[in-house]
Amino acid sequence: MIKFEGIDEKTALRILNSEISTSLKNFLNQILEINEEQIKFYQQYGFIKIENVLEEEFVLEVKKIIESAVFIRKGKDERELKEKSRYEQSFLQCGYLCWDYPAVKEIVFSKRFAAIAKYLLQAEHIRLWHDQALFKEAGGRVTDEHQDCSYWPIREPQFSTTMWLALVDIPIEMGCLYFYPETNNPELREYVDIFKNPHSPDFLNNKEKIYVPLKAGDATFHSGLIFHGAGENKTNQMREVMTIIYIKDGVTFDASDYRNKSHTSCIGLNDGDLINTKYTPILI
Repeated sequence: MIKFEGIDEKTALRILNSEISTSLKNFLNQILEINEEQIKFYQQYGFIKIENVLEEEFVLEVKKIIESAVFIRKGKDERELKEKSRYEQSFLQCGYLCWDYPAVKEIVFSKRFAAIAKYLLQAEHIRLWHDQALFKEAGGRVTDEHQDCSYWPIREPQFSTTMWLALVDIPIEMGCLYFYPETNNPELREYVDIFKNPHSPDFLNNKEKIYVPLKAGDATFHSGLIFHGAGENKTNQMREVMTIIYIKDGVTFDASDYRNKSHTSCIGLNDGDLINTKYTPILI
C-alpha cells in the first residue's frame, strides 16, 4: 500500500486540481542562469548536478503535488514490495502526469527548469518530451544501468536531457543516481532492457562510476546517451523524485526500432518527421 502523510484520495484530488501558490507560480517562471563552465561540464561528461533548482521554501508544496499524483495513480495497489515484479521493485513509475493534473502541469511547463535544458543543450527552443515521477519504495531494488535513449524513438538523442529533481534528501543509501562520465558518446550505444534483460555493457567494465547524492530541491540533468543507474533504497523512507525530459526543437522521429515506434509522445508521426505533437509543446 502506497501512503503519504496527510494525503488521501479526496485531499490528493483537491491539491491536483487547485491553483498552485502565486509565489510558486512566479518562481517557476524565473530563469536560473547557467554559466559557461557548467555548460562545458555537462557537454563533456554528460551530466551535471545543480543545487537549489527548486528553492527550499517551495519544496514542500511541489512535494505534496507530486505525492498526490503518485497516490492517485498507485494508491490502490495493496501489494507488498516482495509481491511486485522486478521492474516495480526498482521504482514506481508514473508518466504523463501533467496532462491529467493541472497543478503538475504548472511544474512541468516551468520556464525555470526548461531554460536550464536550453542552456545545456545550446538550443534555440526546448520541447517537452514527457514527465514522470520515479519513486523508489523503502527496500526497493537497484535501477539497473542503462541509456534512456534506448527507450525513445529520437534520431538525435544527444539533444535530449532529463531533469531528475529530488523532492527529499537522497543520499547514496536511498538510491541516488550514478553516472559513467563521458559515456554520452553516440558511438557507445547498447540496448539494455532493464525490465527483461538487465546487464552491464562490456565497455563499462573499466569506467569510473560517479554517485550523485542530492538534497531536496537539487537536481541532476543528464543526457539521453549517458549510461547511468541507481542503487537500492536501504532506508525505511520513500525516495521521491520528479523527472522532466526535454528535447531540442528540431529533433526527428526514428521509427526503425519496433519497440519504440508507438511511443505516446510521437503519436501520428512517420519516420523522419519533426517531433512536434500535442505531447511535445515548445516550453521556452
